[in-house]
Formats: sequence, structure tokens, C-alpha cells
Amino acid sequence: MFKNPYFTKAELSCRCCGKLNFLDDTLRRLIRVRERFNKPMVINSGYRCQEHCARIGSTMTHTTGQAVDVSVAGGRAYELLGIAIEEGFTGIGVKQHGPHGGRFLHLDDLGAISGKRTGPTIWSYL
Repeated sequence: MFKNPYFTKAELSCRCCGKLNFLDDTLRRLIRVRERFNKPMVINSGYRCQEHCARIGSTMTHTTGQAVDVSVAGGRAYELLGIAIEEGFTGIGVKQHGPHGGRFLHLDDLGAISGKRTGPTIWSYL
């Protein structure tokens, strides 16, 4: 992973073990989103090791090093969603209910890099 002006190693690393297997292509895409968004982006979760995903009952998209969860709510979430899709994030998870501090967008570019998704796939979290 190369140095960047917006996101720290701690933000992108696994919360349980500190491993960082984040892909450079995904980071470049995330930086472009941040520059266009022109506001700070708080990363709730970046890379996750398989053990961490299993423990929290999460899907394995974060284990690829191609996914982040960004804390964002309301109109900013709408704005960030549009930019992320334009920049090639093909997996978009939306959690915009409950307390504002718990709202986020999941962004992944699994389809952009692998070619397995032809367009954005969007889902919501209950």
C-alpha cells in the first residue's frame, strides 16, 4: 500500500489483528472519491482478516482488500453514493437508518477489478 494524504494505515487495517492487505487500485479509487467529495471521510472498516469477518458474522468482501465502510449520513450519503458509482465502485451497501453515528455506506470495487459485475450492485442493511 502506498502513502496517501487522506487515509491512515490504522483506518484501513483489520481492527482485530492490524493486518493490512488493501489493494492499491482500490485505494487509488477511494482517493479519487475523497478528492471529488471534498470532505473528510471517516472509514469505519477497511480490510478485515477472515477470522474477524467470521467473528462478527460479516460477508467476506472486506477480506479481499477491496472494501471499506464509510461513516456518512443524509445528503452527504447521497452525494458520496453518486461519486462512488461514477468512480467505479460496483458494490454499494447502504445503512441509513437509526442513529446518525451508526449510518454508513459500504463501497467495494470487486466488479471493477474482477469484471464479475457489469454494473453497480446496491443493497441495504436492516
